[in-house]
Formats: sequence, C-alpha cells, structure tokens
Amino acid sequence: MNPVVFEDAFGWLHPADGRIGVVLCNPFGYDALCTHRGWRKLAERLARAGLPTLRFDYPGTGDAAGMEDDEGRVDAWIDSIGAAVRLLRECTGVTRVALVGLRLGATLAAVAAQRLGSVDDLVLLAPPVTGRRYIRELRAHRQGWLSTSAGMGAVPIADDAAYVEAFGFGLHGDDIATLSAIDLMRAKDANAQAPARRVLLLDSSGSNLAATLAAHYTSLGAQVEQGGFEESDRFFLEALYSEEPVEAFSRVSAWLAQDLEKATNIGPNNAPHETPLDAQPYLRLDRHNATEHPVRFGHCFGIHCEPDTPQPGAPAVLLINTGAAHHIGDGRIAVLLARRLAQQGIASLRMDIGGLGDAQPSAPEVTLDVLYSTALRDDAASGADWLAARGHARIAAFGVCGGAFVSLHVSSVHPNIFAAYGVNLQKFTWDGAARSPGEQRMVSSKTYLHAVLSADKWKRALRGQTDASPLRIAAVLIKRIARRALRVVSQRLARAMGRPVAANEACMLLQEIDAKQVQLRLVYGEYDSGLEEAKLQTGASFAAIKGLPHVRAMTLPGLDHALFTREARNAVMDDFEAWLCAESMREAVAASHEHRASAMTSPLANAPAVARAG
Repeated sequence: MNPVVFEDAFGWLHPADGRIGVVLCNPFGYDALCTHRGWRKLAERLARAGLPTLRFDYPGTGDAAGMEDDEGRVDAWIDSIGAAVRLLRECTGVTRVALVGLRLGATLAAVAAQRLGSVDDLVLLAPPVTGRRYIRELRAHRQGWLSTSAGMGAVPIADDAAYVEAFGFGLHGDDIATLSAIDLMRAKDANAQAPARRVLLLDSSGSNLAATLAAHYTSLGAQVEQGGFEESDRFFLEALYSEEPVEAFSRVSAWLAQDLEKATNIGPNNAPHETPLDAQPYLRLDRHNATEHPVRFGHCFGIHCEPDTPQPGAPAVLLINTGAAHHIGDGRIAVLLARRLAQQGIASLRMDIGGLGDAQPSAPEVTLDVLYSTALRDDAASGADWLAARGHARIAAFGVCGGAFVSLHVSSVHPNIFAAYGVNLQKFTWDGAARSPGEQRMVSSKTYLHAVLSADKWKRALRGQTDASPLRIAAVLIKRIARRALRVVSQRLARAMGRPVAANEACMLLQEIDAKQVQLRLVYGEYDSGLEEAKLQTGASFAAIKGLPHVRAMTLPGLDHALFTREARNAVMDDFEAWLCAESMREAVAASHEHRASAMTSPLANAPAVARAG
C-alpha cells in the first residue's frame, strides 16, 4: 500500500491490475477509529481480488488537513470523494469505479455518486438513510456515555444545537443543518437518476428504511441487491475488541468481482498509462506553519510533523498509540497536539507500533497482552531512534492509557528520551494472567462506591436490569481494600526493617526512571481507574513518589479516561505544552551550567580572550 495526498486529504492506495477501482468512504469519527483495522483489511482483500483500492481521510478528519470545526465540512467530505475518484482513475487507469461506504460514509458515498453520475457500483454498509436520523444517534450516544462510569465528571455540552458530539468527534454549526437535510430517498422527481448502475445494500438496523431505500433505487433503474449485516454489532466496538465482518466483506468482494470478471472479458485493456505516484508525498499545513510526511521505519509507520521554523534546542515529541487505536488517537488528539506543537516550532512523530493502524503487516489479532508487551516498547524505541537520527537529541514521549504504559517503559531504556508524559496510566507493570476475573476493564473505587450508594442502581439490580449488581461491586471494593491494606502493612514493615518485605515492581520502575533523570509526569482524571492503581502502588498520597525528584503524579479536573470531551483534550494539551516548555528550559539551564563548569575547569579557562578565540 502506498500513501497518497490529494486536495487536503490523506490516504492509502492499495494497487492491483484490474479495470475496476474502488474508493472506500470512511465512517465518521469514533466509528472510523473503531473500524480502522477491519477497513484496512477490506482494502487489502479487494486489492488481492484485482481491484485497485483507495481509502482516505476526509478534510478535517484523521491525518487530513483542517479541523472538525471548519465551515462546510459535510460538503468538503462529499467533494473529496469526487477527488478520490479522479485520483484513482489517474493513478491506475481504471475504466470503472465503485464506491464502498460504511455508516455515514455510505450516506456520503450515495450523495457523491448521485452528483458524479459516473459511478458504476455502489456498496452501502449500514447507511443512515437520513442525516437527521444520524444526528439523533450521535446525541443519544453522547447522553448514553454520560450515564456510564466512563463519563463521570465529564463536562456536558451547553448547546447541542451548535455542537453535536459522540466519543470525541463532533459536528459544528451549519454542518449540523447540512447533514440533517440529507435524505437518500428525497430525489423522486421524473428526472432523478440512480446513483449507480448496481447497488449492494447491507443493513442490520431492523427498520424498514433499508428496504424502502432499495425499492427507491430500483425505481430509478438500478440493479439492487439487499442483504443483512449482522456482524456490524461486533465491528462497531472499541478498536481493541472490534472484529472484522468477514462474511459481509467476503460478500462485498465477491459482488464487486462479478463486474470485474465481465469487464475482463470485454477485450484487451486500453486504459491510459498509469500516472506514477509521488514517492514521498507530503501534506502542507499553512495554518500550522508545518509540513507532514508519512514515513516508514522497520515495520512501523508514522506521520512526521515538521515545523517551518524549528525552535532552537527544542525537543521532539513521540506520540504513541492509545491502546489499539491507530495513530490519530481518541478525539484525534495526536493530530491536534502535533499541529499545535508545530506552531511552537516543535517537531513530532505520531506512530503506529506493533501491527497497529498502518504498520506492516497488520496484526492478525490485538489483545491486552500484545498492547502491554515489551515488543511495543521496542517499537516505540525505533520511533525515538528515527527522530534521533534526524538530529533530535532530546525526545519527549507522550501517551494515553496503553500509550502511557509504553511511554513509561520506553523512557526507562532509551538514551534520547529525557521526558515522558502519561495520561490515565492503567498499569505500571503488566500482570497478564494474574488479572482478577471480571476486571478486564478496570473501574475506579470512587466510581464503584458511587454505584453502591446509588438507590437507582439497587432498584435496577432488584428488577434484574443490570449484571453489575451492588453486591458484586461491593465484593470488588472489599477485595481492593484488603489488597491496599496488605500493601500498607508491607510498606510499614519495610520502613521498620530498613529493607523491602516484598518486591514492588512499580516503585522499582519509577526509581529506575528517576535515576536516569527522566522527567516523568503522570496525570489522571479524578474518577479514573488508573488513579486507583497508582495509589495502590505508591501510597494513598503518592508517598513513594515524593522521594523521586524527577517523578510527579497528579489529577486534572474534568478528565475522562479516553479524553472524549473537548475540555479534557484541551486541558491535557495545555498542561503538556506548559510542562514541556518548563522541562526544556530546565534542561537548557542545566546544560548552560554544565558548559560553564566545563569552561572553568578547562586549561584555557584563564587564558587571555584573544588566545581563547584563536
């Protein structure tokens, strides 16, 4: 697969020799983050079947230029599909083009196909038939999340008429009205045309809208095939748990290959000569005074964000995957932070490690044991090596959740990493099989206590409406209290005896990092389960950390675990920027003092100025 840049969009071309090309139209926001691995597998599957395939990020999303709150995003997304079709034709010489869209991407693909009038095949996977219905879904997702433990303490949206958001990605201003006005069944006049010659519609919503849409396209003259998409429930999950819908994707590939076989039997390929791709594409970011380059090193992939005017002596920042998500991060935080830093003259590399995202090859399976492995630490080290080889002697690592774990561990071993910043770190060391059953997803004791004291929680449990009964939660709390008490006793015995009673791997790791003089900053949301683990390992008031001058841990207000709210992302970015600036100044002052001390002890220190200049 080859990276491509076109009209402020960023994408990947999966080459093949067939006459029919495919443009994959991304879902929006969190759907795109969850399904990235499976979506890439579809592109690879289609390319193996002889269909050159292009997948890409719309303007203002993913790695593309722009921000989500720029005006006219919905129209820009539809226009970018047309630009992708043109690029695919120019680069591969295909004579026919198919659009394959997922969720909102299916809706956009249908609208784009209607406007283009030159699309041969159209595949719609779980399409919202109306934009208004999709907006309602986003609002419902947001409200549902606020009612969970993950949303506790999150800042509510003050005006959802001006901003609609779900899981870190939103629509703003007039774009809400623009999307709400889209209705795929609206074109019913006598001159209306089908969006494509053939349409495959797979849906699992359980409503009659899909059947009505299929009938509508049939009335416009399209050959429509309709089916179910039962695997979608397992596909639209957090990236770690998302499963490729093998049955649905096999059907899509076979359906498109039918047309490919017919096209192949027509005669010799008289397609125009292929246009060579730019070997080193780049994305120009005038707003941020920077340029971004896709780069590969080993089996890893990254986006290097390079400022036009580098700040002298500034460190570079290594941005590491959040869990199993690809390199843009939840709420696109890695992209936002990289470009914000570029405006301050600071370079960065946001990277995919260990088969995640666009690293090669893609991991066949992603588990917690993979995400917390030493292999990912070593991959992150290769990212630091790449930055160091380009003159960045000092590097700061940044990560959220699993990325914080990798940042912590790579900072302990890599000579060029002088600072590490971790958000909502869940574990200091990985206990693997020793994890307690039922605690695959850790929840803070503060959240559990809130649930135990909730009258509504008890009522729902008595009605059998929840599996997480207050009694089960209370049992977990008792177990945690006992574990903490045991740790406190061990710490007191260690102080009394002058030696550790039991090894504390977390504290040993922090001591190693401190001895290496890495500036480590760990920040937590007040309801985050990682805070529970930090206090268990280091003491209720972080007592074990207080003796380590280079290590700090603290809470930031309004921080949800995955930084799904704008307020949480901005709080982290503000804190990181201020901290990085302070640490950089500290390093610069220390280097200056060291240089002066060296000069004073030099044989030339007391020589005349002219002699020293010579």
